[in-house]
Amino acid sequence: MISIADLAKAVGVSSSTVSRALNGKKGVSDEVRDQILKLSQKMGYEPNDVARALITKRSGLIGLIIPDMLSLYYNSIAKGVSDYLMEHGKNVLFCSSQRDPKKEEQCIALLKRHQVEGIVLISVTADDRTVISMQSSGIKVISADNVVSSLCTSVINDNYRGARELFAHMASSGCRKIGWIGGMGRAFTTRERMRALNDTVEEGLLSLRSQDVIYAESTSQNGYQCAEKLIANKVDAIFGVNDQVAIGIMKYCFDHGIRVPEDLKIAGFDDLDVSAMLSVPLTTVHQRKIRLGRKAAELMLAQINHPDEPVKVVLDPWLVKRRSCGEI
Repeated sequence: MISIADLAKAVGVSSSTVSRALNGKKGVSDEVRDQILKLSQKMGYEPNDVARALITKRSGLIGLIIPDMLSLYYNSIAKGVSDYLMEHGKNVLFCSSQRDPKKEEQCIALLKRHQVEGIVLISVTADDRTVISMQSSGIKVISADNVVSSLCTSVINDNYRGARELFAHMASSGCRKIGWIGGMGRAFTTRERMRALNDTVEEGLLSLRSQDVIYAESTSQNGYQCAEKLIANKVDAIFGVNDQVAIGIMKYCFDHGIRVPEDLKIAGFDDLDVSAMLSVPLTTVHQRKIRLGRKAAELMLAQINHPDEPVKVVLDPWLVKRRSCGEI
């Protein structure tokens, strides 16, 4: 492996001069800088990131913790984070917490050992204590998708606004007795969507009974498994807290001869690509997934380079009307 010392000997300058040239710092003439850069390419020099981190006190690494590696929604956010950071010379270490607070702590500990400069945290279980544990180690924290703490900057979609538009549309499409499946009750996104549903119910547009609310993991499997109970309760519509849950509900209906939307109307949230490709396309709310990830990454670099007080950035979603809630 070619080292800075090898380059310095070949050019006839000091190792510190080579280091300044390679890192774009002042104190090196254009002629010498050009000679060093060309020779480094010719000799196949590769920078030692560990050594650089020891010198600059910056690892160039950003951690990203997501709740579920199999989730298309979280993967889209992760793509936005990764693309933006790599475009700006940072590398990303991925971890999955599996929606488990203990595994989330293990992820944070792992990222600390790798001396990450910051962590983009997508969490349904984190709180002030979680954020403090990272910030006390000098790690910048950006919360994406959920507001986990007022102690760190967050970027979210407006879950309440999107859900309000959706429930108003469901009511105008003839829905009256609605059921709910999915979402951890303590999660910010779940609370905001339920708040929107409760407000719609209070306005008399929909009715919701306690026995028609099921909190469960936000997966298609749970959507499928929980659909039977709500259908037995004779609801005329079911809201899946995300598209994956709604797709599970729809699969149950197809398997059991329940017509959508004639016998049961179904809606989701997120607008995954697959949702438009179903035999009965899914009514849902479009969330700006990749944009959310890129914005979280942008805020991370801003916090690293110019630390400032925490802010909350809110992106606007929009309603996507499709046939699962009736003709449009």
